[in-house]
Amino acid sequence: MRRGDQRPEVKAPQRWRFPDPTRLWLDNGMQLMACDREGQHVAAVSMVLDAPLNAEPVDVEGVATITQRCLDEGTTPHPGSSFAEALEDIGAVLGGSAGYSGSEISLEVPTDRLGEALALLAEVVREPELRPDDVDRHRELRLAEIEHLLANSAHRAALEFRAACIPGRYRASRMVGGSSASVAAITHDDVLSFHERYYRPDAATLIISGDLSGQEFAQAASAFGGWTSPAEGYTSHEVPASRTPHCWLIDRPGAVQADVRLGGFGIDRGDPRWADVQVATHALGGAFLSRLNKVLREEKGFTYGAHLVNTPMREGGLISMQGSFRTEVVPEALSLARELLDLTGAPITQAEVTDAVNFTKGVAPLRYSTAQGVTDRIAALVRDGVNVEFVNANFEAIGLVTPESATQSIMELLPPDALTLVVVGDATSLHDQLLADGWAVETRS
Repeated sequence: MRRGDQRPEVKAPQRWRFPDPTRLWLDNGMQLMACDREGQHVAAVSMVLDAPLNAEPVDVEGVATITQRCLDEGTTPHPGSSFAEALEDIGAVLGGSAGYSGSEISLEVPTDRLGEALALLAEVVREPELRPDDVDRHRELRLAEIEHLLANSAHRAALEFRAACIPGRYRASRMVGGSSASVAAITHDDVLSFHERYYRPDAATLIISGDLSGQEFAQAASAFGGWTSPAEGYTSHEVPASRTPHCWLIDRPGAVQADVRLGGFGIDRGDPRWADVQVATHALGGAFLSRLNKVLREEKGFTYGAHLVNTPMREGGLISMQGSFRTEVVPEALSLARELLDLTGAPITQAEVTDAVNFTKGVAPLRYSTAQGVTDRIAALVRDGVNVEFVNANFEAIGLVTPESATQSIMELLPPDALTLVVVGDATSLHDQLLADGWAVETRS
């Protein structure tokens, strides 16, 4: 019998595999994917539309977001609020978003009402009302949202870092939902045109996860089989390049703290270094006692948290150290962060690799234990043009990462002398100090 003061033995996790969805293509080109998850009686549904934001006309960027937000305001069969009532009657919740790689409409519903829910989802994508007053209202809401987001220091830092890493000729360098100028220019006709051209079955993938009855494909075919595509083709995805390193100081007069992003252009999931970078980012800035957080938070008390975040796109990505720091410690914090990201004399250790691998392999079964987790993961991969088989392949690749390969990946992506820096804070307090530390500072308002 084990004594009360003895630690229990922690066994190695059992072999785990991400579910392989069953697939079917309708005659109109729409792809269906289904994952049967026993015991998950709330189905998670997602429709991914291959409608990249670079398809938006430049002068009305944000039209994809406005279109998506107007979808649930009513349909031709269920006008106005009667559509919301129809969803409520079957216990369904509808949501969605527009992203750089495409738009997504999501749905949660009890599995025994799935057929009815799919019929309502079909109304949303095929026959939305898209009334002029709804377009006007969502345009004004988005304009207010932009003002709020730009007033948030952390969000402003993220936006500016994206713009500093990706040339302005690429849509991926700008806000998903458009700027104040472009959103203000969006008209009802713009929304109708975007919907007509890009909401189409040959660019749609429907993902369903839950405790399924085996009727889901027949139900989907009934709901979407009559959906047809316009003759006009849709836009291919852009392939962003990286910019030369910049140092931007975004002035927030009187700010007592500064939001910092330090890093550069990264990689996507198709890069052979992806597993190495995952392990390395966990060691450097993913775990609570990772190198960045341990020094900048626990030892120095400069911040509530410092992280290294790896954000993939369909092509390329962004990787950055992120944190909010008291204004007076920003120069020292940056100096320490650069030292910690420079692995020349302090490579990632075997213990750090083991910890990252154990974390990744331990959390995956929990992360994908629900129907929603499975659907969300598949939808993210579909948006970025990645096969679902990637999850299991990457899971195996994580276990093959070595200290040397993890270290090399960071040294290639974050060379100490070629980092992009964005600081959102009080320029009067920070400009001269950053300049003295060797940064070629460009102050912006």
